[in-house]
Formats: sequence, C-alpha cells, structure tokens
Amino acid sequence: RTRVVDLAGRMLVPGFQDAHVHPVWGGLDLMRCDLAPFNTSVEYLATIAEYAGAHPDDEWVPGGGWSMSAFPGGTPLASDLDRIVPDRPAFLPNRDGHGAWVNSRALELAGITRDTPDPADGRIERDAHGAPSGTLHEGAMALVNALMPAETPERMLEALVLCQQYLHSFGVTAWQDAIVGSYGDAGDPAESYLAAATSGDLTGRVVGALWWDRGRGLEQIPELIEQRERLSFGRFQAT
Repeated sequence: RTRVVDLAGRMLVPGFQDAHVHPVWGGLDLMRCDLAPFNTSVEYLATIAEYAGAHPDDEWVPGGGWSMSAFPGGTPLASDLDRIVPDRPAFLPNRDGHGAWVNSRALELAGITRDTPDPADGRIERDAHGAPSGTLHEGAMALVNALMPAETPERMLEALVLCQQYLHSFGVTAWQDAIVGSYGDAGDPAESYLAAATSGDLTGRVVGALWWDRGRGLEQIPELIEQRERLSFGRFQAT
C-alpha cells in the first residue's frame, strides 16, 4: 500500500556517501579536546586550558582538530602549549591527521631531542638550533602517540556511534572507512564496526578498506581474505 509523508515544505534527497572517512578516530577526537570548531591559536589555547582544567586527573591531554593556517608556517610550538599544560604530556593532531602539536613533556617522555633523527616516513619540526619545536609530521607522530594508553573497546564503540550521529546530521548515510586494520597507534576500528553491526547500532551503510601493511608482502593476502569474511556483517562489509 502507499504511505504518504507530509514533509511540510522540506526537501527529500538521497543520502550522501563519503568515500574516505575515519569515523572511529573522528569520534575519539570529538570525545577528547575538540579544537575543530575554532580557527585561531588564541581559541585553541583557551580550549585546551579549559579541557585540561576539567580533567585534572587524566595522565594525558589528548585532542585534535587545529588548522595549520592558524600558525606561522603551519607549525605550532611546544612552548605555547607548555604555558597551558606544563605538567603532563599533550598530543593534539591537526585537522587532516598528518601532523601533531605536542608539548615539551610529551617530547621528553618520547626521548625526542636535537639528536633524534627523523623517521623514514616523517619529520620532526625543529627550531633554528635544531631542537624539536613542537610539531611532528606523519610517522614522527608515532614517537609520541605510541606512549598513550590504548582506548578500550567500549570507548571505541562509543566513538563510532558518536561520529555516526555527526555524519548523519549532515545527511551522510553511507561511507567508506579508508583504514580498517592495524595502522600506526590509532587503534583498529574493525571490532567496533562488527559490534555495532551485530547489535544494530550501526545505522549507516559502511564499506571497510582493509589496511595493507606496507612493511609486508603477499603473505598477508590469506589474512586479508579471512578478515573480509569474518568482519563482514549486515551494514558493514569489509570488501
């Protein structure tokens, strides 16, 4: 039979599909010190100070979402963070996730000094004297975030559901998670998707792009085939 829905003057359009997104990691950013709504270094520092003050017992100050355009050369300084968070490590990736702003305590814990070489897949931003200045690019981020406590499966699932709501609010009803697997130290979102798909909490239609480990070769193909079969369920397909 026919069902009539009165949209009261509003427009019904197909849902958007995002071809490259990382909702679990994005959800974690929303749950941490979220800098994405702001655009200036003054706003960032005020927000970080407020977050740190509201979480005095946390071992780290995590967050992210800053814009490179807010800083000279796109590289914020540890010394600015030190004025806000001098006593514990802070790790704050930028909006595109390819760089991170850290304070001196984080550099100290990671053992990053003027003598630390750049990793093969990244760069440590340095001052005129060669000392690390507070911005880590690409693979250099792992020198610090490898030290952060791992998130629990429950919190990873919470992050997925939170970011799913955020995507839905913009009309995004389907997406490809462009990295499903062990990548750096970000945490594998695979089990979160499987749990959400099994419980019915996953309301978007999702394709998971299984991560190819660039440090390995063809021997990982059987593992990827096993993952594709094991993880694909309902609205989540690891194809």
